[in-house]
Amino acid sequence: MAWKGGRESLRTSTAGAERRGFTLLELVVTLAVIALAAGLVLPRLGDARGLALGAAARRLADTLAYARDRAILGGRPMRLVLDLDRGRWELGTPARDPAAVIPDVSPLGRGTVLPAGIRLAAVTAGGTPAATRGIAALDLEPDGDALPARI
Repeated sequence: MAWKGGRESLRTSTAGAERRGFTLLELVVTLAVIALAAGLVLPRLGDARGLALGAAARRLADTLAYARDRAILGGRPMRLVLDLDRGRWELGTPARDPAAVIPDVSPLGRGTVLPAGIRLAAVTAGGTPAATRGIAALDLEPDGDALPARI
């Protein structure tokens, strides 16, 4: 055999050239990206309920602060009626019925309904036993006084 100055090309198999699919590396990278995204998103899902609870608590606190200011500035009592069964409250001036109000015209005076999954667990006012069902009313006097309450 004589040496020929050129190189012979190596033969390669063409049996798998037409197959299509993903390499192991591509699959591992894809799974890593999915795991990273899930790690960022899943912990935040539990916060949604906490955020709704915080927003409802702030709205109730704002309503009480507004009611106190309105009672003092208007020189007349205000009443906050809490419906524990329906998860809602309403603000206004006291009506003849101790569990009712004449609704206030402000946005905070309109009935407020709690988001789904959040409820008023209990209301205690002035040392009375905790109400866990039905209607509870908190009166705010024109001098700024109110019975100590826990909602």
